[in-house]
Amino acid sequence: MATCENEMGMHAHRKLKLLVVDDDPNTRALLQDALEIRGAEVLASASVREAADAFRTWQPDLLISDIGMPVDDGYELIRRLRDAPTAPGQRTPVIACTSHAAADDRARALDAGFDALIAKPIDLDLLVDTIVHFTTVGASGGRSDAAGDAVASLRAAGSGAGGRGRSAPDS
Repeated sequence: MATCENEMGMHAHRKLKLLVVDDDPNTRALLQDALEIRGAEVLASASVREAADAFRTWQPDLLISDIGMPVDDGYELIRRLRDAPTAPGQRTPVIACTSHAAADDRARALDAGFDALIAKPIDLDLLVDTIVHFTTVGASGGRSDAAGDAVASLRAAGSGAGGRGRSAPDS
């Protein structure tokens, strides 16, 4: 396999694996297309149940989840993920995406176990910057060097986003 570097980073023969969870098919398609164009391998799920199954079998590097979904919501998903046993240093970063993004919503999401919250409509540049931040942090916390290498060129793409003065992710 040839090494190919692009925004989301296939480097060292490995693509960054992202799991997207949203009940809205248009949002799923938008995120999947936008992140695949940037070089990630993306699996999209429509429900918490589907996502929990995919998470166990596919083992993504990062998860992006809507909060407000029918039946089980994003808080139920994060509870399931954070309660599941994991190897030391293998805590998968999870980014919440929601239209409910006031300060108290953000605090609730972070308290529940999400690593960051991005308001809808989703700013794709901010999402990419946040993915880079957490996959780089995660790579030093027990992930393989390939996982860290998989985002190397994504950082360069984020720096060309116009420097809009957005806040850094929580970590």
